[in-house]
Amino acid sequence: MHRFVQRLLVAGGLGVAATVAAQAVVRRSRWFDFAGKVAIVTGGSRGLGLVLARQLVARGAKVTICARTQADLDTAAAELRERGGDVLAIRCDVRNRDEVQTLVDRTLESFGQIDLLFNVAGIIEAGPLDAMTLDDFHRSMDTHCWGPLHTVLAVLPHLRERGWGRIVNVASLGGKRAVPHMAPYCTSKFALVGLSNALRTELAKDDILVTTVCPGLMRTGSPRNATFKGQHRAEYAWFSIGDSLPIVSIDAQRAAAQILRACQFGDAEIIVANSSNLTAVVPAFLPGLTTDILSLVNTLLPGMGGIGQRSARGYESESAWSPPLLTSLSDRAAEQNNELRPRPAS
Repeated sequence: MHRFVQRLLVAGGLGVAATVAAQAVVRRSRWFDFAGKVAIVTGGSRGLGLVLARQLVARGAKVTICARTQADLDTAAAELRERGGDVLAIRCDVRNRDEVQTLVDRTLESFGQIDLLFNVAGIIEAGPLDAMTLDDFHRSMDTHCWGPLHTVLAVLPHLRERGWGRIVNVASLGGKRAVPHMAPYCTSKFALVGLSNALRTELAKDDILVTTVCPGLMRTGSPRNATFKGQHRAEYAWFSIGDSLPIVSIDAQRAAAQILRACQFGDAEIIVANSSNLTAVVPAFLPGLTTDILSLVNTLLPGMGGIGQRSARGYESESAWSPPLLTSLSDRAAEQNNELRPRPAS
């Protein structure tokens, strides 16, 4: 009996090793070089989208960036061209399907092909549930779920015709485990994770591989242009400080490099986080405990009050509660990633 168990364990170990080796071979066979490829990056004028566009240009890809604000696009495109990039900048709101189709058509007219789609465009809104309106939920869903679906449906005929493509959908760890005071955001990111996984299962047969990206906090500079409700100055304080802590958050350049690597190997899903951030790993193994902890965290966050259901941008919500000493890394990222320009409300 003892020998039988030993043989069974050995056979099982060999089977696992063979499976891992086979997966490594398959993964390696999917690898491609970015040089000469054409990529669309939504939300490419600032933040993570701009960082991804920089790295794509540096690797020899031609890039179309889109965003809703023309001034941001002009600044980003000028910088990318100074870096030697072949760049097309198109004003586009991904919530509008007609504008998305124009984005794809103009990219094909300029570059003749599309190989890669990075769905990065997003919005962040923080505040207690009582401060959120139905419109907030609709806006988040339109941006994070229907927007990526619009872009995928627009590029899909071309990718199928070419018989190859890569789609990267930037969701969030907030699409795996809901974070308090971010209900519309998390709802829409959960939807994007589901959509992205569904696309992966159905498009792989066409050699169109879909990668779902779930980042934790990234130092992109985004808190400045996020939207805060209720006690907006207190909401901005906890969000901006957390976003700047080096143990909890990850540098945007490192995050972008991980995302591009996952795209190159055609990975199904990637959790982007600082290796020392246990909050990115623990939820997968202890989901119930994680939810209980987050419920406890919610009791420590600001209550309803302040501006109520009205909205204020991060740059309108700064106070002594979020001193520059504690937000310096995020502030520096905002300066680097085109997040400083005050913007009109959505």
